Amino acid sequence: MATSDRQATTLALAHALSAAERGLAVIPLSRTKLPALRSPHRDDPAPALCRGECGRFGHGVYDASTDPHRIRELFAAAPWATGYGIACGLHPHHLIGVDLDTKSGTDSSAALRELALRHLFTIPETVVVLTPGGGRHLWLTGPPDVVVPNSASRLAPGIDIRGAGGYLVGPGSRTDHGVYGTAPGTAHLT
Repeated sequence: MATSDRQATTLALAHALSAAERGLAVIPLSRTKLPALRSPHRDDPAPALCRGECGRFGHGVYDASTDPHRIRELFAAAPWATGYGIACGLHPHHLIGVDLDTKSGTDSSAALRELALRHLFTIPETVVVLTPGGGRHLWLTGPPDVVVPNSASRLAPGIDIRGAGGYLVGPGSRTDHGVYGTAPGTAHLT
């Protein structure tokens, strides 16, 4: 049975509020996985760098919040939102996302295992979110005093890192390609 956009928005808001209860700051996302609210500065002739200081919505990950009232306001301003993003690098979890893609025939999971063996680290038991395209997002807790930047295929082909200023698509989000979901046996870790 197809889920209507209104139902998808209601579900996304419910999932976002649940994530916020766990200390994860969230924003509404569109079906394209982009922030649902456009920049209020998009039509400015010479837009200044603003990360929400203007008080208006539309600053992407800089709008992220754990406050239920603010989250409801964000979703009310974006009734077309069908998903939510979880901001990375923020207190208290300092979330770092390891995005293992399956695009272009790469085996990013094998590449991550090889990196772990070569550099002598263990991949911890963690939350794993399954993407509609067959990829996986691993959620890791980072150190509070280190800023981890975003990167794409820098560690190995198909391994992207989401850190400070980035976000992960939250489980339960509906996109043009399908639904993101928590891998069996990892939901209890959130």
